[in-house]
Amino acid sequence: MKKITSLSLGLAFLIMSYTGIMLFLAPKGKVAYWSDWHLFGLTKTQYAEIHATSMLTLLFFAIWHIYYNWKPLVSYLKDTQKKISFTKKEFLIAVGLNLLFVFGTLFMVQPFKAFLDFQESIKNGWTQEHAEPPYGHAEETKLKLFCKKMGLDYDEVSKTLTSNSIEFDEDDSLATIAKKNKQNPSSIYKLIAKETAAKKTLTNTPTKEKTDIPSSLGRKTLQELSDMQKIDLQKSISLLKEKGLADINAQSKIKNIADELSIMPIDVYKLLRGE
Repeated sequence: MKKITSLSLGLAFLIMSYTGIMLFLAPKGKVAYWSDWHLFGLTKTQYAEIHATSMLTLLFFAIWHIYYNWKPLVSYLKDTQKKISFTKKEFLIAVGLNLLFVFGTLFMVQPFKAFLDFQESIKNGWTQEHAEPPYGHAEETKLKLFCKKMGLDYDEVSKTLTSNSIEFDEDDSLATIAKKNKQNPSSIYKLIAKETAAKKTLTNTPTKEKTDIPSSLGRKTLQELSDMQKIDLQKSISLLKEKGLADINAQSKIKNIADELSIMPIDVYKLLRGE
């Protein structure tokens, strides 16, 4: 059983490490669904599910590993008088290293901030390549309802899809249509937008505003945006307080503000800039 425990623990660690790396590289959730993102045959959802179940495997066999190695582990805590001491240098170093990673991440100090910014840049790269959906889970919307929400003429959209040999039914969602035609929802939407715009029937196509948006916007504080001369700090704080956010201060993060207002970080940024 000891051999099974050690081997299972090692394999679970490898699986969790692999899926963790894949999730690190994966685009943000809505972009992953919109672009039907896959890597080595698996979707982001599948990687996340394997990561979660592997965590249980790791936890289970880690407990058994501790059980089988309890005496050696306890001996690491014993001092020269054979008494357990939590002030031993080795134990304090181990605790310190773990706390360094936890609080370094929470307070976004270097090099943890640079590492997370790197991850954000990867995810932003996917967003630039595939673009974000016009609204959350747009890929799950039935075609007819999608046209209604986007201000599109359903008959014209149908003609566009038919002329491009796209198989569909009006009750199909964009995800279903994409799957039928071995494409992704993003490419189906781009086709619709391009063709209908050419026919002058696309009346409400969302467009990307060329706003100078700072990288890792969600993790920026109001003070950081002010230091970058992107916003007026005091006016921004006053505006947000008028919106009902009483606990706003210079160190408030854009992501937290967005969550409280139930909008996206980019919308908070535009609000503060008066756009």
